[in-house]
Amino acid sequence: MQLQNTAAGSFAAAWSDFNAAIKRHEVWAALAWQDIRQKYKRSVLGPFWITLTMLVTISGMGPLYGSLFKMDIRDFIPYLALGIITWGLLSSLILEGCVTFLGSDSLIRSVRLPMGTYVFRMIYRNVLTFAHNLAAYIPVILFFGITPQWRWLAAIPGVLIIILTAIPLSFILGIFCARFRDMQQIIGSIVQLVFFMTPIFWKPDLLREHAYLANFNPLYLFIETIRGPIYGYIPGVNTYLGVCGVMILLYVLAIPLFVKYRQRIAFWV
Repeated sequence: MQLQNTAAGSFAAAWSDFNAAIKRHEVWAALAWQDIRQKYKRSVLGPFWITLTMLVTISGMGPLYGSLFKMDIRDFIPYLALGIITWGLLSSLILEGCVTFLGSDSLIRSVRLPMGTYVFRMIYRNVLTFAHNLAAYIPVILFFGITPQWRWLAAIPGVLIIILTAIPLSFILGIFCARFRDMQQIIGSIVQLVFFMTPIFWKPDLLREHAYLANFNPLYLFIETIRGPIYGYIPGVNTYLGVCGVMILLYVLAIPLFVKYRQRIAFWV
């Protein structure tokens, strides 16, 4: 009975922490803006340096890989551009998720804030960066004369799914990387490898009879929820079932992990 009461108390405390973080949105929103301003302090272009880098990458890789894969440039460059922009969001959420708590160690030690505050801070910061990185697609639209479609709005649910998935992922990665510092380097290496294994600058059709294997890459499915509607098609039901399945699995893993180790994070950082 005492063990059950302890478990119930830990869960209630964790839920209270998470709920309090949501309600104090002005705190993590202000911290996220401060992170962006601090990172690009005294910079002329500020965070648009990332946008410019993406535009240069698209301009260089588009014609090159289009020629290597013998693809129509008008079809391939928009595909590549949307893939790189969306990958920027996904990879940042994963890599910065590793330092969710480590990167806020001074605040954790000096200010009493809900632990969820640091998770929402990191996610909001990357969503803001993604929003202005979408500007890198505007030159592609203008150059190829692409007409905006109402179908593009179908990418909004994809962004929301990614945000909802990033919440449990950030708790998991943040806790593990705070406890085991080598995890950050391992995950960084894995993300770099997965970049080349994900259909970003190549299409699954190039795998021919093995094209179905791309659907076993969860990052590809998440990319499709945003790239698909803007590129010209609505992803299939299996794509949305896949990303929702990954999201649910992460919540199943993150909840007991956060309940058990929430109070230890401050000691690990």
